[in-house]
Amino acid sequence: MPQLNWCAFLRMPMLAAFASILLGCSDYQQARSAYAAGDYTKAYQLFQGLAESGDTKAQYDLSLMYIQGIGTKQNIEQGLVWLNRAAEKGNIEAMLELGVLYQKIDALENAPQLALYWFEKAAMAGSAVGQYNLAHIYMDGGQIAVDLPKAYIWMSLSDATGNPVAGAELAKLKASLSPQELISAKEKLAALKKTLP
Repeated sequence: MPQLNWCAFLRMPMLAAFASILLGCSDYQQARSAYAAGDYTKAYQLFQGLAESGDTKAQYDLSLMYIQGIGTKQNIEQGLVWLNRAAEKGNIEAMLELGVLYQKIDALENAPQLALYWFEKAAMAGSAVGQYNLAHIYMDGGQIAVDLPKAYIWMSLSDATGNPVAGAELAKLKASLSPQELISAKEKLAALKKTLP
């Protein structure tokens, strides 16, 4: 009775999965290359196909093409649809872009809350930029109440994640907190760190 070579048997599905990943990467790279070369129509078409198949990087790039009107007619609504799809699937760049866009929209009643939501999602995913932007929302106020202890927490995380400008702002925030606020903020920061990637 012939023996089954399990190593060879198990390698086949792994090789097939690896090949499909490589093909997906090469399609995305083709789209990026077309964009870099100024062939925006081709880039748009490639990003469109990849985005429809669920590629979050392509969804993000396609959203920007719609928002800016590059390679296609400008369509901000369609751009926001793709940006939201990418962000909902965990694309941090899309989360940050949505946060910035909602900060700039004055006409939308709940825009400040949406900016806060997307920056917090990015921050919780480990983004130093999301953490920094979230800290500034709590520092600057506006339609969101100023909360310097929360700002300290998020600026601390941004600094710890490698944001080179967060350190100086963190020192200013620390100086503005009462001893009790600082103790409380540090306790909350320690607890939050346990939930982050």
